[in-house]
Amino acid sequence: MLGLCRFSYPTGGDGFDQAGPDLASNAARLYDPARLATRFWFFENLCLPTLAAQSDRDFTLVLIYGEGLPEPWAARLLRAVAGVPQIRPVALPEGQPHTTVCREAMHAARDPEARAVGEFTLDDDDGLARDFIAGARANFAHLRPLWRLRKRAALDFNGGLAVQAGAGGIELTAVQADFWAPGLVVFFAPRSTRSIQDYNHRRLWSRMPALTLPEPVMFLRGSHASSDSRLARRLPGLQRGGAEAETPDALLRSRFGLDAATLRRSWAALNES
Repeated sequence: MLGLCRFSYPTGGDGFDQAGPDLASNAARLYDPARLATRFWFFENLCLPTLAAQSDRDFTLVLIYGEGLPEPWAARLLRAVAGVPQIRPVALPEGQPHTTVCREAMHAARDPEARAVGEFTLDDDDGLARDFIAGARANFAHLRPLWRLRKRAALDFNGGLAVQAGAGGIELTAVQADFWAPGLVVFFAPRSTRSIQDYNHRRLWSRMPALTLPEPVMFLRGSHASSDSRLARRLPGLQRGGAEAETPDALLRSRFGLDAATLRRSWAALNES
């Protein structure tokens, strides 16, 4: 199991909807102190704790960031990940093409002795259920016969929680979103020339066999002023239908080990500072 997280890495102007037209403008936007403060809040309060809490600890997550990430942010990033041994921080020169830099980083981290590699991606404001790694590994058994045909197949966990953070506080919403990046795992042969970033995640179903599982809730998707997902606009069409056995606050605790009241207090404190 091999993951990728890009922490505010400035490409030459590609890879994200809000990317600037060139490296200088892209870096200026990504390294803005107010933006970084928000990204660190999500990374330290959602992303990192859910990675550290995985029931199956046999995974690696490559954390890409720019060599020019200014202080004190660069030191803070390394301190934050030091307690999670599965995270491999990689500082890279800014301005490289997004797909190329991601593919090369993932290929370098693959275990050549593995029979299959399950790749997944997280933004620094996303999170995973505590059994995400274990669930992906277990469900590969159902995909294996199809995977053998072309040595690539996708697993789509489409149930999650949206975490909307704004001036009014934090709102949690249970969502059903097919082929969303934080709920996807793509299985490759270890020597495949492809990687998960070579594919548009929204159209993976057209490129390889895929298994979609609506249960259980498996991911957190952050939404805030500096995020790239435009979640608020799409949310009405993504809400999970039917009666949930648990409220969103209860799901946050049972599936992710996070306390909604603590998150709300922390977010409020950040915005008051």
